[in-house]
Amino acid sequence: MNDRLDWQHKGGVLDIPDRHFVYNVNFDADEPYITIVDAEDPHTEEKKMLVPKSLAYYLSTHACGSRKMMENFIEQGRHEVRVGFQRLLGL
Repeated sequence: MNDRLDWQHKGGVLDIPDRHFVYNVNFDADEPYITIVDAEDPHTEEKKMLVPKSLAYYLSTHACGSRKMMENFIEQGRHEVRVGFQRLLGL
């Protein structure tokens, strides 16, 4: 296997059980993971699951695959620039 592409075959098998929801994600960790919680019994312990590195890479570089999220980031940036200029000009 090509060493440059070997990282794509590392990580876990992602199979989220029914009645669970994703509580936290960290795709930048050396071993990317998600944390899930049982939706019907929130007092159960959180479960940490490894995410395949190829999926973590995609999700972390494509606004989690959501066009709506990417558009929201762009609009927030525009708003911050607009507010910054208004403050700078004393408006």
